[in-house]
Amino acid sequence: MRPLSARNPRVQRLARLARRREERIRERALVVEGPTAIGGALDAAIVVQEIYVEDGAADRPPVAAVLARLATVDGAPHPWEVPAGVLERIAGAAQGVVAIVEEPAPDWPTPDRCRFVLVLVDVADPGNVGTLVRAAVASGAGAVIVVGGADPMGPKVLRTAAGTAFLVPVLRAADAVAALTRLRTDGYRTVAAVLDPTAEAYDSIALDGPVAVVVGNEAHGLDAQVVDAADARTTIAMAGPAESLNVAMAGTLLCFEVLRRG
Repeated sequence: MRPLSARNPRVQRLARLARRREERIRERALVVEGPTAIGGALDAAIVVQEIYVEDGAADRPPVAAVLARLATVDGAPHPWEVPAGVLERIAGAAQGVVAIVEEPAPDWPTPDRCRFVLVLVDVADPGNVGTLVRAAVASGAGAVIVVGGADPMGPKVLRTAAGTAFLVPVLRAADAVAALTRLRTDGYRTVAAVLDPTAEAYDSIALDGPVAVVVGNEAHGLDAQVVDAADARTTIAMAGPAESLNVAMAGTLLCFEVLRRG
């Protein structure tokens, strides 16, 4: 491996991409932390631009395994070695290895290619976004559309998604109402998750056929105009005194209800 100092321009670029959403969007480049997430990128044949390994980490079995996999990829970069602690300061839970990869450019979903789409509107916490992406993949969703909120391709989201974010198309959309309108026009039944006891129960509402399930912000849920743009509303009844479920838990439950209906 070739050594780099913490002040090297390559390391400075890594830091900018890790910290600035606008830099990632401008360069269409993502920062992927840890061997599990990097392995997910390799599974999806994502192009790896750079890979950085902390001094002493290459001998750790998970890191060694992902480096060995990368070495078999045509045109893959040789790893750079950086001083211990550098990646942790830049990327948080780096686990000794960080990669810069090209951001995928997925196509908009259509019913003939994917029956189930999960839509996230203003979900602010990266951990919740990552968990919902992981749930979408596990339940067989064909795409995840993200409007506002946390960057769906940010390092924390990719880390929480544990490599699954590259296994399903994850798209950014600028406007929730426009996104739902397009999905409806394309033939999806759009179902908004709301905290309203008058809405239809999640375990009885129609979820078969092409369907897009929409979940909202942790604090205020979905705005009224977004709910009005959907075909139907659904809710998860609760017997205890809690006001609501965490959005990641509620969204996961809805994803697997779609899967259960088959």
